[in-house]
Amino acid sequence: MSDPASAELLVRLQNEMKTALKSGQKQRLSVLRMLISDVKNIDMAAQPTTALEAVAAYGKKLRKSLEEYRQLAKTQEIENLQFEISVVDEFLPKKADAQATQKLVDDFLAKNTFSQKQFGQAMGAFMKAHGSQVDAASANALIRKALEGK
Repeated sequence: MSDPASAELLVRLQNEMKTALKSGQKQRLSVLRMLISDVKNIDMAAQPTTALEAVAAYGKKLRKSLEEYRQLAKTQEIENLQFEISVVDEFLPKKADAQATQKLVDDFLAKNTFSQKQFGQAMGAFMKAHGSQVDAASANALIRKALEGK
C-alpha cells in the first residue's frame, strides 16, 4: 500500500475493529473485517485503486443489494444492510447536500457549454471534477434538467 491515505484508512479501520471487538458489536465487527479485507487486497486489483475507492465499491455493492431486498420486501435484510451501509459511510467523505450539488452544477455549466446531445460528456467532466463530493444520481438529474432544450 504505497499511498499514505490508504495506509491511514487501514489503520483507522483496524482501530475501529479493535473497539468493536472489545465492545461486542458483532455486526459492526463483521462489516469492518470485510472492509479491512477489501482494503488489504487493493494491491491485487486488476486496476490500480485506493483504499477509499475499495470502501466506496463495497458501499456500492451494499446499496445495490439493498435495492434488490426492497423489491422483495425483506425487512430483516433491509435493516441489516442499512446498518452495514451506515458503518461504511463513516469511512467515506461526506457528500454535498442537494443545494450544494445544485450550486456545483450551476457553476460547472456556467464555465462550460454543453448541448443536450453532449449530456454524457458533461456528466463525465462534472464527475471527474466533483465526483467524490456529490451523489452521482443527484448530479445526473440536475445536469440532465439543466441541459434540456439546449
